[in-house]
Amino acid sequence: MTAGRGRTRWVGMPLALWLLTAPLDVAGAQAIADQLAACKNEGAAAIARIEACTQAIAQAKDDDDIRAEALLQRGVLYEFGGEKEAAMADYSEVIKLDPASAVAFFNRGNVYDQMGERERAIADYSEAIRLDPKDAIAFLARGSTYSAKRDFARAIPNFDQALRLDSASAAAWNSRCWARAMIGQLDQALADCNESLRLSHDPYTLDSRGLVYLKLGQFDPAIADYSAVLKEVPDFADSLYGRGLAKRKKGDATGGQADVAAAKALRPDVAEEFAKYGVK
Repeated sequence: MTAGRGRTRWVGMPLALWLLTAPLDVAGAQAIADQLAACKNEGAAAIARIEACTQAIAQAKDDDDIRAEALLQRGVLYEFGGEKEAAMADYSEVIKLDPASAVAFFNRGNVYDQMGERERAIADYSEAIRLDPKDAIAFLARGSTYSAKRDFARAIPNFDQALRLDSASAAAWNSRCWARAMIGQLDQALADCNESLRLSHDPYTLDSRGLVYLKLGQFDPAIADYSAVLKEVPDFADSLYGRGLAKRKKGDATGGQADVAAAKALRPDVAEEFAKYGVK
């Protein structure tokens, strides 16, 4: 209950009755504030935070703003705890209470994407973008979902816009590198991967660049990038398979076959996936 709403209830009350009621209402408001603070306390254990969020939601029956804030926090905790259905329910309830919450649409889009419901994810990301058109991360997320659908014609403009809004986003540079590599824009893809790596070292960007080099027929730098990835992520099947192909194409049949076999042991469908990339 907000103070404003509480005061409207006491209009016309006798002063003595108001004095008796007011401390109770103040105590209730303080209890809700305490629960909300505990709900948002990033230093506390997730289970304690979820319980505090639940208490705040239950106690703030007449305050949609507080309920929406607590639901959003609890949804994030559920999402990071792997409870996708519970997170989805909380984000959807936030949207009912506050249809202008770009964050709730974005977060629900993330959950849809994790669940493989890509069209619903794109719809939520699009609504988040409509509500907050300067959110670079929402454009990146929508582009990544289009990329996962192999709809690169729609993915790349989203990455373009993400980079217009945040040119220091290493993730956006890498994502556009990958999408451009998929459609054969290899020189542009290489430039994007290089920029991503200049901004931030990431083994998965090295993997992207390894693929670009592989498709360009530059096998030595492809092997170097894939090997660098595998030093950090030894069981990454894509880099193992890519390095195996590069070794084969360079004439190292034995080394190439060893990498290919190891990659297939980790991920049996890796060859089919690389065929989609246009590499065999």
